[in-house]
Amino acid sequence: MRKENQISQANNYIIENFSEHHLDDVMEIEVHANPTPWTKQTFEKILELRSQSFVIILNSQIVGFCIANKVLDECHLQNISVADTMRRQGIGNFMLDILKKRMNLAGITVVLLEVRKSNKVAQDFYRENGFQELSIRKDYYQTKNGREDAIIMRLKGP
Repeated sequence: MRKENQISQANNYIIENFSEHHLDDVMEIEVHANPTPWTKQTFEKILELRSQSFVIILNSQIVGFCIANKVLDECHLQNISVADTMRRQGIGNFMLDILKKRMNLAGITVVLLEVRKSNKVAQDFYRENGFQELSIRKDYYQTKNGREDAIIMRLKGP
């Protein structure tokens, strides 16, 4: 998508803090995006923690979500996803920009995340957004056939 299209579309996005009334729509995106999706109970726990999480709404539909928590002086990006029909339109980049701005306002300059070793698309996305590989966490993710390593990535802000 061309940059000017991303900017004009971004003007139509609504950003809302993740709330209970978003749960069903977020779950719908999650089950299509994740090979081992989070449970409804996991998302409910996020709501109890009053995290830094938010959703992106376009034309009254949730098209993406970002689950992140402040941990001491760092941000832990736990889950970020875009609806299947809306991928590759700049929404993921938009969400990371929003997260960076929120973390900057909170005085946080480091964002950490884990990504499946097999998920090269996500790794490329994070690298394109300034993240660097930090280390490997062995057997972090559950899979249908056992466990998979996670790559820990870090973004350092200004």
